[in-house]
Order: sequence, then C-alpha cells, then structure tokens
Amino acid sequence: MTETPYNPVPPTMEGPFVYIKKKRGAGFWVAVGLSIFFFLCSVLLFTLFVGSLMLHKAVTAGADAVEETPITERVIEGSGDDKVAIISIKGVLTSESAEGLLMEKPSIVDVVEQHLKHAGKDTHVKAILLEIDSPGGGITASDIIYNNVIKFKTATKKKVVVYMQDVAASGGYYIASAADAIVAHPTTITGSIGVIMPLINVAGLINRYGIVDNSITSGNMKDIGSPLKQMTPEETAILKNIIDEMYMQFVTVVSTGRNMDVEAVKKIADGRVYTGKQALANGLVDQLGYLEDAIEVTKKMAGLTTASIVRYERPYGLADLLGIITGVIARKSTIKLDIPQFHEQDNSKPMYLWTGH
Repeated sequence: MTETPYNPVPPTMEGPFVYIKKKRGAGFWVAVGLSIFFFLCSVLLFTLFVGSLMLHKAVTAGADAVEETPITERVIEGSGDDKVAIISIKGVLTSESAEGLLMEKPSIVDVVEQHLKHAGKDTHVKAILLEIDSPGGGITASDIIYNNVIKFKTATKKKVVVYMQDVAASGGYYIASAADAIVAHPTTITGSIGVIMPLINVAGLINRYGIVDNSITSGNMKDIGSPLKQMTPEETAILKNIIDEMYMQFVTVVSTGRNMDVEAVKKIADGRVYTGKQALANGLVDQLGYLEDAIEVTKKMAGLTTASIVRYERPYGLADLLGIITGVIARKSTIKLDIPQFHEQDNSKPMYLWTGH
C-alpha cells in the first residue's frame, strides 16, 4: 500500500503560500523592559542592603573607642569655630528601643545620652540648645535624661538652654527644669506637672458574663491594681503613696531648677497644662520666642557673639531605612489602641505623661 505524502497545502487552495510570524506588540516589549528594570533594581537594593549591614556590623563590632551610632553635624546658620549644638527631644519618652523586622532604632534616652557625650567631648561646643517637643512619658526615662543633662552641666560647665516647641509637658517639662534658661514658643503647651498611673477596671464587665479570676497570689497585695477586681481602700492608699512620692520628686526638681519655693510650685502643679504665656506668668519659663530667639539666648549665656549653630543628626544607612520601613509595616498590621499610655508605655506604670496629647 502506497502512503500518501503529507501536503501542508489544502487541496482546494493553490500555492505558493508564505507563512508570516506574528509580530509582538509595543505593550509586550514595555512589559519586558519594566520587568528587567525592576529585577535589576531589586538585585541592586539587595546588594546594597547586605553591604550596608555588613559594614554596620564591622564598624560596631570594632574597638570600644568607636561609637555605636555615628553623629553628623548639620550647620543651620552662623560660622566660626565656636559652636552651639541643637539636640532634639521629640515624642513620648521611653527607654525602649523601636524595633523593626531587620534592626532596632535606639531609644530616645540612648540618643540624647550619646549626643550629650559627643557635645561634652567637643571643645568647640560652648553650649547646648535642647529642642523639646514631647508630652512626657516614663518616669525613669524622664529622670535619666534629666540626670544626664545635670551631669553634662556639672562636668563641662557648659550652658544648657531649652526651646519648647508644640508640647513640653509633664516629663518634657521635667527635663526642661534642668536647663539654665527656658524659651517657650508663643503657642507652646507646657506644665502638666504631676504623675498618672492609668488603671482600667473591668471587674463589673467580666462578672456580667460569669468570668471568674482564679489567680493564685503569694500575698493579698500581689494582685494590687489588677483590672479584674475592684481595688480596696487599702490598695488605693498604697498606690496613692507611691504616686505622691513621685509627685514630690517632680515638684522638687522644678523647685530646684526654677529656683522656686516648694509650696509655690505645688500651687501650680495640679496637673493642668499652660500656654506659653501662662507658663511665663507662673515662672515656669523665662521668655517667649522662636528658635532664633532661643539661639540668641544660648549664645549670650555662653558669651558668644558669633558661632556655628549645628544640629546633631544620626545618618541612616540603607539597612536602617529598611528596618524602619519594616517596623512601620509591622506596627500598621497590628491592632492597637491609638492612645500613648496603652501602646507606648505599660498601661499600669506611673508616668510623667500628659495623656491629653
């Protein structure tokens, strides 16, 4: 049997035939180009990140003389060898570092301490201008920064001036009390001299649903402040004594720093906040003004006619930036109460914090 050879040409059609390959559209090549571009960018970013991370570890794992986080100085005005250094204290005061998925951002306590040490070693720095914009925060964090400022002044004999921005309340004012002079912006909110221990009680709510707290304690005061039971008068008195002690520490700090009688401080230290003008009338600040006014006050107190005004900053590498970005993403994906005392601090600890911020 003879096989019929394959004939690609239909029998009803006559040749010759030309097969034309379909051309790719412009959209296809644009997509290919973009894919290649983003792939190369991803490779480059990953390479830079790994290199930055390795460099960071190499630097910080070295000699003790090398600071963990380098400080840069950005000149904002003036000239000359003599310098006035601006150190910013912003946000809720805490000793805890901010965690990202890749690395940690140092706490505000650590940053301020490092900046003060840097300024203390620099013989060209003649004075410090603390720029405060904070509603306060942890008692210990506030006191550590305050103590570091006092030690800086004692060790270096350099003047410290505070410039208050939007808010310098509670722990923010606690720190400001260490300064030789305080300049408040006309719209500053300050004061809030006092202590708060937020204690939420849900005993009535859980009892309504038949929930029972079976906590076992070693003593009848071990669960003091528990949100699952009503506090007794004795428990309230114990916590109130703690708050009163920390309140008197705050009053004493203000009395010493502002050269005011303790009883005079108590009269204005009921926790209320003040405008800059009201704070001036009550002796809590020395004058109202703007940043340029605070700079002039600082220069005058340091005996300077001309000086370079520098702002201390921490340079961020790629690893730092990616760590912060991932930290923000992680925080955004976590459900939290958007109230400082609930997520910036432990909600049961005493705080120098203006919770109205």
